[in-house]
Formats: sequence, C-alpha cells, structure tokens
Amino acid sequence: MSFSNTIYLSTNVSCNLNCIYCYEDKSSKETFDIEIAKERISKFLDKPTEKGTLIDLHGGEPFMVFDKIKELCEWLWCQNSKEKFLVYCTTNGTLVHGEIKKWLNANKHRFCCGLSFDGNRNMQNANRSNSFDKIDLDFFLNTWPSQGIKMTISPKSINELADGVIFLHRKGVKEIHANLAEMVYWPKELKSVYRRELEKLADYYLKHQDVDPCTLFKVPFFKIGKAGNVDKWCGVGTMNAYDIIGDKKYPCHLFFESVCGKDKSEQCFSIDFNDPHVYVSTECNNCPFLAICPTCYGSNYIARGDIGKRDMDICEFQKIRFSVVANFEYQKIMHSLSHIDDFEEEEKRKMLLKIEGIMKITTELNKIELDE
Repeated sequence: MSFSNTIYLSTNVSCNLNCIYCYEDKSSKETFDIEIAKERISKFLDKPTEKGTLIDLHGGEPFMVFDKIKELCEWLWCQNSKEKFLVYCTTNGTLVHGEIKKWLNANKHRFCCGLSFDGNRNMQNANRSNSFDKIDLDFFLNTWPSQGIKMTISPKSINELADGVIFLHRKGVKEIHANLAEMVYWPKELKSVYRRELEKLADYYLKHQDVDPCTLFKVPFFKIGKAGNVDKWCGVGTMNAYDIIGDKKYPCHLFFESVCGKDKSEQCFSIDFNDPHVYVSTECNNCPFLAICPTCYGSNYIARGDIGKRDMDICEFQKIRFSVVANFEYQKIMHSLSHIDDFEEEEKRKMLLKIEGIMKITTELNKIELDE
C-alpha cells in the first residue's frame, strides 16, 4: 500500500530485547512527547491527499510506551481530520498480550502492526534474545493477514535460511521481507552456505509456484541497462522523520542522533539528497549489477560515513544471490513457455524485459561461481 505522505515518529529508544544486529543505543529512557507528536502530525492532516497519510511509529520497542501510543491514537481518531490516515507500528511482538492485544484487535482497521520475526525457532532465538515462545505469531497473521513479516538474516542464522523462510510460508505469511543484516561482519566462508540455502529455496519455489517468493527472490532484472539514473531503494531524503530529541526533520530514522550520534546526525544535513550521484560510490559506479543491488543508505552513512559507499562484504553475497535467482528465473521462464499463449500481453512484456536484463549480465553471472 502506498501513501501520499509518510510521517516517521520515534516513540522511544529502549527495548526489551538485545538483537545481535541492532544498530541502536538502547540505554536512553527518553520517550516521545505526546503534545509535540500531536502538533507534528496535525500539520499533515489538515488537507486531504489522494492516497492518505501513513503515521509510522518506531522504537526501540514501541509497545514499551503503549499508554502513550494509545493516548495519541485515540486523540487522533477523535479529530475528524480531513485527511485519511493509518497508524503503523514496527514491533518485536513480545509485549503484544493481554490489554495490548485486546486494544490492537479492536482497532485493527486503523492501526497496523509490522512484525519483525527472523524465521524458525532456532533462527529467532539466535538473533532475537530467545524470544520465539514470547510471540503469538498466529495473532499477527490472523489480525493483519495481508501484512508482511520483516526477517533479518545474520551470520548466526544463515545456515537455516531456507528452513526459516519455508516455515513462515507454511504458517501462512503472505509476504516475507528478508534481507542480510547490515553493519555486521560477514565472513567469506559463509558465501557457500548462502548459495546452498538459496538453492534450497529455489527448488522449493519451483515445486510450489503458488507460493509468493520472499524478497530475496524478487530481483528487478528488468532494470538492467535502464536509461537514466539508478533508482533509489527507499524514500531517504523525502520522508518526514522526527527523532525524540529536537524538532528537526531527518532524511530517515537511521540519521537520528539516537542512532548515529550527535556529530553524524548534524552532518547529514549537508548532504544533497536530491543529487543522484551521492547514492553511488566510485567503486560501484561501473558495476554491471548496480541497478539490481539493494543497499541501505543510512547503514552506509553510519558504518562508512558516505551514503553511497556500500559494504563490500555484503556485495559478494549479493552476487551469489543474483546468480541463484537468475538461474531460478530462467527455469521458471522455460516452464512457462509451454503455456505462454495463456499469458496477458503485460505478463509477456514483463517476462521479455526480465529475459533481456538477465542476458545483459550473463557473462558476469557466469564468473560468480568461478570466483567462489
């Protein structure tokens, strides 16, 4: 679902878990000011827009300040705003029980939760403080059946990647937004593990073509060779992101003082986010995979001081992903040719663009396995 406006509001920094890849300093006990939040949000609700406004609440773990969130939301819902809006919250799910669960169920049509959940029991417990049994996964799936789950893969959980993704598919998760953890060390010896796990998933998806693949298998090959500048991977620089501290609007939450520190947070305002050149470093500029290689600009900034400077360790893992997914797409296309006459013209067009994109990087794809 897309919106005309997004307001990103930090509720708190503290969290009841200690996830192994977390980038935040959770020592602060400061929480958001309800009156300031009302003032900030109200400015966006005076005039109606075509697609409405998303109010995105983010911690720490936001439900640690549930009473404040409840007060803010119930005030907003009584304002008779001209603008349509939805409140969204990213949560680890461990506190969603009792009163919180009842309140969420009663307001599920106007308050949506996005759950961060890292796969099967072993993966979740390895990454996220032994929290598997503290989360009512079925509640999230039944309450917001169309809402995806955010799955982060770490060096400690990658060896069960395929099993973890398949576990979530079998639980009925509609969309699995999976990615490798940023700002952690990725040993080269895990590259073969990553290939093995992706190939297991490819085999599963080929046998279960009614299952919508996780985002690791949604590589936009059609963008290869696309004229013009490489598309950004997110709304950095255009979103309305507000930290607990101060009244500045940030490029995204990773530029908050509570995340990257006071100095870096202040320096980010000197970056011209309208300049397409700042999103690509010199070392990546001529890469044949640039158009399909996702990155987190905030993580780049925190770890390397440059929003365009990507993690070259993750780069090696991304190439393996492109290799496996290209082969997967080829097999899918070959299977589809037997009944291509049943396809709509738009489906045929997308398939052709995908084939053309893969063909343009075939030589580079063939080199990947030789280099491993």
